[in-house]
Amino acid sequence: MKAKKIFMFFVLFVAMTFVYSCTTGQYMTMSRNENAEVLGTINAEFSISGSFRYRNVINTQAYIHLLAEAQKAYQGNIDVRDISWAIGGGDSANNNHQYNATGKVIRK
Repeated sequence: MKAKKIFMFFVLFVAMTFVYSCTTGQYMTMSRNENAEVLGTINAEFSISGSFRYRNVINTQAYIHLLAEAQKAYQGNIDVRDISWAIGGGDSANNNHQYNATGKVIRK
């Protein structure tokens, strides 16, 4: 009976790890009511240390890096929406993880 409880705990732990893992994410999706001109898409890569791999940190870093790339390519009052990111490679020795982000550049 004790082995069964340990097995069930292990299965639950693995399932929760997959649910809350930071392998992909969506951020700042455009609403239907948002009236903005889409200028194009932009891509960016960035790294995050493993100790700071919380979803809100990854979302913020994706937005910052995409906006910086968008400002290099587009002029005027722009912003980034429909951000999606995925984990790329990583440096497990230094606990750094590479992310790739994509977003739509809009004119406000």
